Amino acid sequence: LDFGLAETESPTYLPIVLQVLLSQTHRLRALHLLNRYLTLGPLAVNLSLLVGIFPYILKLLPNQAEESRQVLISIWASIIGFDPSCRQELVREKSQSHFIQFLGSKESPSSYRCMAAFTF
Repeated sequence: LDFGLAETESPTYLPIVLQVLLSQTHRLRALHLLNRYLTLGPLAVNLSLLVGIFPYILKLLPNQAEESRQVLISIWASIIGFDPSCRQELVREKSQSHFIQFLGSKESPSSYRCMAAFTF
């Protein structure tokens, strides 16, 4: 991740990171790795969506622990920034309330509140 993403590279370890998201013990670390990967740009987000990230991240929203809330907001901002049509799925699943709650939280950093507003 430190060296960027080459256009011809396939995400070899991305399916493994998605599988680790299922383990509650390692979930936070996997979310941080996924977030770092998504910050590499649109190609990384596209490859993540192609591998099947969407259902994993959607199911994590209702069960988010306090320590994973900011990283999930950042991941969702990357997804919506790449494909705004994913917003419709959030509304269909009635998940927008999680972003609204985050917006109302005064202890959350303003940059993450901006991401939550962008996502919603």
